[in-house]
Amino acid sequence: MFAATRLDQVSLDIAPDAYEEEEAFWAALTGWSPRRGPLPEFTALTTPGTPVRILLQRLGEGPGRSAHVDLACADPDAVRALHERHGAVCVTRGRHWIVMRDPAGGVYCLTERDPETGVLPPA
Repeated sequence: MFAATRLDQVSLDIAPDAYEEEEAFWAALTGWSPRRGPLPEFTALTTPGTPVRILLQRLGEGPGRSAHVDLACADPDAVRALHERHGAVCVTRGRHWIVMRDPAGGVYCLTERDPETGVLPPA
């Protein structure tokens, strides 16, 4: 049985010195409304009627930009175990997410955001 998951967001991981420029660029390009996250290093770009959002994530250090997908999970630990059975490896746990590495070395996250509503569970 599969635990409920869905593609939740595409996360753009941005170097600190490029963050404001990237945020302005993606907001202008998409026309989507920026919304600050609960942590200062996150800004979400959303638009009504679109279930997938763009998450801008300010990196602590480092050059350039990369991207990864986040999957919203009803039960992140059950989804982690399923992904591990298929060859993924757990890299680390964050406040509301689990960082995974797929068999080819790509990084992605399993989040605690509700797959139906996109809302984080109460703290």
